[in-house]
Amino acid sequence: MSLPAAAFAACFFFTIGAATRPGHRHCPPFPGGSFTIDRFQLYPENADFDSNRCVLYLSALFNSSVAIYDPYTAQITKTIDFPGLTGRADVHASGLTWDKRTGLLSIVLNSPNPFITGGQDISGDNFLVKYDPSTHRSLWTLNLTATTQGKYGGQQEVEHDTRGHTYVVGTYPSSILKVDKSGRKVTPWYLPPAPIVTTARGYSGLAATGDVLLANDNNGGNGGEIYRFDMREHTGRPRLVPRTPNVFLPATDAIYLPPKYHGKVLLVTINTVGIVVLRSKDKSWRTAEHLGTVANDLAFAGPGAIVPTAVQIGESIYMVELFFPGPIVPGTNAGDRSIFPMYDITAQVEALLV
Repeated sequence: MSLPAAAFAACFFFTIGAATRPGHRHCPPFPGGSFTIDRFQLYPENADFDSNRCVLYLSALFNSSVAIYDPYTAQITKTIDFPGLTGRADVHASGLTWDKRTGLLSIVLNSPNPFITGGQDISGDNFLVKYDPSTHRSLWTLNLTATTQGKYGGQQEVEHDTRGHTYVVGTYPSSILKVDKSGRKVTPWYLPPAPIVTTARGYSGLAATGDVLLANDNNGGNGGEIYRFDMREHTGRPRLVPRTPNVFLPATDAIYLPPKYHGKVLLVTINTVGIVVLRSKDKSWRTAEHLGTVANDLAFAGPGAIVPTAVQIGESIYMVELFFPGPIVPGTNAGDRSIFPMYDITAQVEALLV
């Protein structure tokens, strides 16, 4: 039986100790090329590469856990479980981001209700976990719903600034929460103007470079807009990023700045289409070039594949492929799929940058 939210927060809100910054090292060359991950019920919603340990973190959506994948041996080496959360049908593993400055991993575990109902039902708890890969322990677990008070929801993606703060984006409607490094102080950094309409699908992703935080908006008739925030500001203030040409971007999902491009190239996910490539040559993101779209390869990924995010491994860029679960395996929260493709789109992205 799961604990009530208040009791869970009291039990799990703790700090193990200050994490030391790990030494940075270069990973061995990765050969690239498309591949598949063989893992029962993985269903990856998000992914990020740890360039200290040379492993890939993947959020297992329906199992509420994180898989650690070694791309050099093609093996899942560990699964990160979250006591009281992993295995619950009312909690999904969503956004995750590895912080290169601290070596820590931030994971969002959220309620599926807002996404299933389009914001009509935003009930359920949403958690932010700070995990230390060097000690294999969670430093703290924070119930974000204690801050939102159930007035806005759909928390799903996460980013960091240079001062140790963590930012969590919510979608129903747009919101950004700012969490201090201890996990004890949560600030509603950006909220939409009143009245709050939970069925207004808004920001769905975050990406950060320096003090610039980018968010993609799905609200309004135009849809698909990109906004820029300055993370040095006390309160978040969105500034529209004009795109040339201003191509319509329907139903965008996660956004990602591949490290190899040093904050100049933004990949915008459209689940049923693929990846849109935007560029800001000076990485200020005051304006952006719309360079084109890399379509998903269903001949490789298979029927029903959708793209929730992109990730860089070595010098290669991949589409992560997700599938709807189909019939649920009795006694679990997911379907019976075991093969999850990773589609190499490096050449297509590079061709658009010429």
